[in-house]
Amino acid sequence: MNRNLFLTLIFLFLNGVVVHSQEIEFLPDDWQNPAVFEKGQTAPHAFHVPFASKEAALEDDPSKCKNLQLLNGTWKFKWVETPGEVPEGFWKPDFSVSEWDEIKVPSNWQMEGYGHPKFRNVALTFESQPPNIPDYYNPVGCYKHSFNLPRDWDEKEVMLRFEGIKSASYIWVNGKRVGYNQGGFEPAEFNITPFIKTGKNDLSVQVIRFSDGSYLENQDMWRLSGIYRDVKLYAQPKTFTHDFYVTTDLDENYEDAKLAVDLDILSKVEENSAFSVEVDVLDVNNRSILNNGIQSMNFKIAENASQKVTLSSLVENPKKWSAEFPNLYTLLIQLKDEKGETIEAFTKKIGFREVEYKNHILTVNGVPVKLNGVNSHMHHPDQGQAVPLETLKKDLLIMKQFNINNVRTCHYPPTPEYLELANELGIYIFDEVGDEAHANTQLSENPAWTEMYKDRSRKLIYRDRNHPSVIVWSAGNESGSGDNIKAVIETGKEIDPSRPAWMYGGNQFFIPFEDLVGPRYWVPIDYKNLAEGKILPEDDNRQSYMDEYLAATGNGLGGMDEYWELIRKHPRLTGGAIWDWISPGLTTPRWILPDASPAKNDGQIMGRPTFTIGKNGRGLEFSGHDDWVEFYRDPSLDITDNELSIGFWVKPFEIPQPNEFLMKGKYQYGIRMENPETLEFYIHSGKRISAKTKVGDDFYGNWHHIAGIYNGEELKLFIDEELVTETEFSGNISSTPFPLCIGREAETQDQGEHSGRMSKMIIDEVKVFNKVVSVGEFQMGHNDAVLVLDFEQDEKEGEFYSVGLGGRTYGIIWPDRKIQPEIHQIKKSGQPVGFEMVDAKKGLVKITNYHHFKNLSELDGSWQLQVDGEVVQQGKLFIELPAQQSGKFEIPFNPTNSESEKILLVSFKLKEDESWADAGHEIAWEQFVLPSSGKTEENATKTGEVQVEETEFEILLRGDNFNYTIDKNSGSFTSIQFDGNEYIEQGPEFMVWRAPIANDIDPWGSYMFEEGKMTPGFGRSIDNQLRTLGMRDLKVQADDIQIKKAESNVVIGIKAWSNSSLPANRRLNWGGNFSAFERNEIWTISADGTIHLEQKIIPHGPMPDMLQKAGLQFQLPKEFSNVEWYGRGPFETYPDRKTGAKVGVYNSDVDEMFVPYIIPQEYGNRTDVRWLKVENENGNGLLIKGGELLNFSLHKYSTDNLSRAMYQYQLEEAPNTILNVDYEVSGVGGTAIRQLQQYRVMPGVRNYRLTIKPF
Repeated sequence: MNRNLFLTLIFLFLNGVVVHSQEIEFLPDDWQNPAVFEKGQTAPHAFHVPFASKEAALEDDPSKCKNLQLLNGTWKFKWVETPGEVPEGFWKPDFSVSEWDEIKVPSNWQMEGYGHPKFRNVALTFESQPPNIPDYYNPVGCYKHSFNLPRDWDEKEVMLRFEGIKSASYIWVNGKRVGYNQGGFEPAEFNITPFIKTGKNDLSVQVIRFSDGSYLENQDMWRLSGIYRDVKLYAQPKTFTHDFYVTTDLDENYEDAKLAVDLDILSKVEENSAFSVEVDVLDVNNRSILNNGIQSMNFKIAENASQKVTLSSLVENPKKWSAEFPNLYTLLIQLKDEKGETIEAFTKKIGFREVEYKNHILTVNGVPVKLNGVNSHMHHPDQGQAVPLETLKKDLLIMKQFNINNVRTCHYPPTPEYLELANELGIYIFDEVGDEAHANTQLSENPAWTEMYKDRSRKLIYRDRNHPSVIVWSAGNESGSGDNIKAVIETGKEIDPSRPAWMYGGNQFFIPFEDLVGPRYWVPIDYKNLAEGKILPEDDNRQSYMDEYLAATGNGLGGMDEYWELIRKHPRLTGGAIWDWISPGLTTPRWILPDASPAKNDGQIMGRPTFTIGKNGRGLEFSGHDDWVEFYRDPSLDITDNELSIGFWVKPFEIPQPNEFLMKGKYQYGIRMENPETLEFYIHSGKRISAKTKVGDDFYGNWHHIAGIYNGEELKLFIDEELVTETEFSGNISSTPFPLCIGREAETQDQGEHSGRMSKMIIDEVKVFNKVVSVGEFQMGHNDAVLVLDFEQDEKEGEFYSVGLGGRTYGIIWPDRKIQPEIHQIKKSGQPVGFEMVDAKKGLVKITNYHHFKNLSELDGSWQLQVDGEVVQQGKLFIELPAQQSGKFEIPFNPTNSESEKILLVSFKLKEDESWADAGHEIAWEQFVLPSSGKTEENATKTGEVQVEETEFEILLRGDNFNYTIDKNSGSFTSIQFDGNEYIEQGPEFMVWRAPIANDIDPWGSYMFEEGKMTPGFGRSIDNQLRTLGMRDLKVQADDIQIKKAESNVVIGIKAWSNSSLPANRRLNWGGNFSAFERNEIWTISADGTIHLEQKIIPHGPMPDMLQKAGLQFQLPKEFSNVEWYGRGPFETYPDRKTGAKVGVYNSDVDEMFVPYIIPQEYGNRTDVRWLKVENENGNGLLIKGGELLNFSLHKYSTDNLSRAMYQYQLEEAPNTILNVDYEVSGVGGTAIRQLQQYRVMPGVRNYRLTIKPF
């Protein structure tokens, strides 16, 4: 091949690259000094495996490389609570560790049973005073390991590399001080040549959990520590390649490329011989595309100096790398001696691609890209942040299969293998600097922290700049907007000018020194205004990337289509990333404290408290580090009358924060240490009523019996059976939706925002009564208590996913990598093909190829014509349509005269197997409802007679094969018998409450609802409004019933009310106003048993900002567990998250319809339902149709149970099957941006129709 060959040789002597031949000085305050974040480390660089020959390098099997040892495996381990407890001299080779434990490396020690995993968002897990770290608790992991040094390493430079240690670490080799590191997600490498010997060597590592570096590691995630990424030992020749930097500059037509390879060659010997470098690039068939390579001139290097060698070559039209076509080549680099013999060889997968930011538009290979992205933590439910390679690959495979083409590596550099997988599979990476200071954003303005910020930027970019998948660097997340962020970006651009666009994940909409601006968590109209230039200054035309725009918590991710309509339309909008990919649950044992009371309110032990000597037998000791006991929100513990008695034995330990003994939220009842001096017993009844006392000098460290008794007239607080204070009050106790806990106040110590310690105590003999008992009775029987814990027994049974102290259940896949229903909407909203019906009669469809590079001819196109869900015609589509182009195409179906519903499906699938999916995998699709004259009404004559009989309390209806019963007090059916079988146990009952989804109970985003309609303690969001107004359990009352008998039917008119369940005393807060729904209903029962309902709903009184739904709930016999429907499916959908599901006829059952959200909540809805059948195994059931499209769900758990449960293990199957048939359902929205207005069920007058036909 003819080409122009460019050779450049640049000599560069770097005095900063030094081998530390002497021990490093370790100082006591290293880990609390922001100026110290590394000692003894080599300069950051791109890692490579140093093979000894070209052949070995091309085989590229690190396990066969004689110059590399992976030190992963079993290490000796000692865990202590504070640095002061570290065994003196443990780093000495002769220190005995025979009594130490063993630990797996890599791992987070919390996942191996040491210390306390803690989940936080904004808050730190310790008291914040940067750069200081509290000395009372800062666990240290002491690691010992030995390795054998081969003899052929004697004349080589030996490097020790840690890919990830959190948070600070000291390293010794053979008892010598090698170095120090901070930066929990960046590599740390040490040249240990001066400290090693042939044969056995001793390696000691001291890892400190918290350091001043922790102030920049304040990410929304589990806070874990340890040596959790690979540990590598490798040898290089005395003259070796320290770093290399590859760029592939494409010409103006994006065809030919200028390949440039910059190398830093480092020498540790005197200048006595010459060296050269040879570079080659090989294709997938191992054929050189550089005519067998390019080679530098010979050069010499002074001792301890570095020489930069730049080799460049023109490459004619190589295959380009992109997410759609991740074409990779093998870069082969050989360092040769003066004889031309290879002394070091290695390979790197590279891609020819160019990232530009032209006219403020982000392009890849000259094409503006649209990014359907996710934020992705490194998380595994059993291994924490030490995520196995196969799990990482599974993550990226799922992303590719669901049209996700972009990952923002929130909020730190990922493990290196993640980027190699992204190169191979084709994912655009936004690689993020690990510098989140969230709770201390002022650090971004503090010059004392500048170098620490810059160090994290340097290490990231040197490590990752050769990955073609990395197209944008991110300057971090929520770390303020000061000059230190500017320094991060400037440092990065100096190291890597090949990626001109930087973003920053700040809460500020934009900062002047980022290239890509936000926003994050804006509603679509604001996003539209940004795109149209109405928000930023007129001269600021930077492109937008929404680094976080929809938070997918629990059953959520509604409204995505609205964002993607704008992203497709406006060049200024490049897309964004969902928050976030993986649900953060950790596998946690079900650890039960049995309740000896008749109520059987067993407790769940959370965290890692320990059993110890109690007042009588065993007690439970809480460490202050996210330990507590939590109870199901059982009605028996929701004590709301005017009598309450609480008592327990406790040995408290002083902490500077409130010490929560036993509490049911902030606004119901409990006993706590308000501060170190004040003990409080409180209830809430519109206001907080407390009995408080100062404690004596002997209170801490000694056993005391504490009791609080409320008798309807006074609150009395007792210590050791002596009355110490009382407060007069008369009234009922408020009800709140927060669980009773020991050691935690669940309302405010939640959502990951609690900073510092929790309860520290030993507790024993806990008793709760919903009546008044004397203080002496706490020592007696407990047959009438609602909670009795003696701590003598505990049980372990099963597992569940824990998100710790209120971590949000973000994620579109579960921790075990099973997909959640939301991911289908991500696939659909961002699919790379668009469809628009132009002429339905002709089947003329406009198709837009949104791919950046792929022609639609490379996919298999097809179409189907469905009539009432049944495929009646189908065919292939052969479409030639280049990327970024549109065209009109006629779908060749034959028109039918059927009055049934006709739907046209157009689809594109993979034509051939790809590395991430098999041929036939669907990429994009759309359905169109074709014009129809409409279905004729069913007017068949129903012969026969319906007999009707009234009793004092019931209406009895009988036909040839049915017997129906209506309760006259409620106006509801109590029996539907057909062919001798009972079809219903209760209902249908009108309901506006659904079990709150995660977004309904989350304070984030609650600003979108009117606070004036909320009651303190009743919840954090729209759930509060609904509870405040008594919408949770509507009370049914029939006022007037009129019966009209005709020849073949009976018409029953019922005026009924679904009234607020709000007690009268609480209605006074609303001026006595009463919330209710008037129901004017006409029930027509035909001779064949068909039931027609016409229902008019009229709201009265105060109403919430939105209703969760409006519909009917049926309690069916348990065996009615199978369902068939014609609507969207097969998976769960909601009005603002439904377009990812096709309309069709589907079958399922009550078990399959369950969606195991980590926090139990509303689940399983199906939208756009034309009809549904619920039946038993014998084929008996109900056929239900609506006047309009319906929603339905089939549950095996009661709505009450789903509303109360906080964990999966708290769910108990109902004795019947619950069928929800809803006329309207509110969407699910996002956590920060709730349901958009068009997806809310608003209170108003509504008319509904429904037909129920037993069969």
